[in-house]
Amino acid sequence: MSDDEGARQPWDRRQDESAKAHAAFRAFRDLGPTRRLADVPGFRIDSVRHWSRHHDWVDRAAAWDDETHRIDDERRLDAIRRMHDTHQRAGRLALAKAIEALRLLEPEDIPAYAASRLLELGARLERDTLTVSVEELQGVASLPLDGDDPWDRIARDFQASTE
Repeated sequence: MSDDEGARQPWDRRQDESAKAHAAFRAFRDLGPTRRLADVPGFRIDSVRHWSRHHDWVDRAAAWDDETHRIDDERRLDAIRRMHDTHQRAGRLALAKAIEALRLLEPEDIPAYAASRLLELGARLERDTLTVSVEELQGVASLPLDGDDPWDRIARDFQASTE
């Protein structure tokens, strides 16, 4: 086997595979995961069956599916990472603008319903930053090492600090 042969993929044309057989394989492969030999267009079914057995079409097509799914997953993950970074930057900018706008307001200029909402949002933000791990904020699920509920841990810490 030459160095070039080592780089071949299962879905590449095999050395003993005719151009016509490989064209039929590509048509079969491109039918997707629910493919059937009977659905290969433009070729006689007896030829398709023979080529499929002789050239291991089912396993080669499965390898193709695995590779295309791997590539799709990689692209999707990259897109999610870019989106996360964009949202993180936008969130920081929005928060900075909101803080600056709040600093410019006089308390008497804030209607009661808005003050109530600000209180609610501020309390939630503070609570989340104290009780949610960095990993959870980043979208990576993590369980506390000791299995404790964060609220129970905070209550114990508070109780210990007041004793």
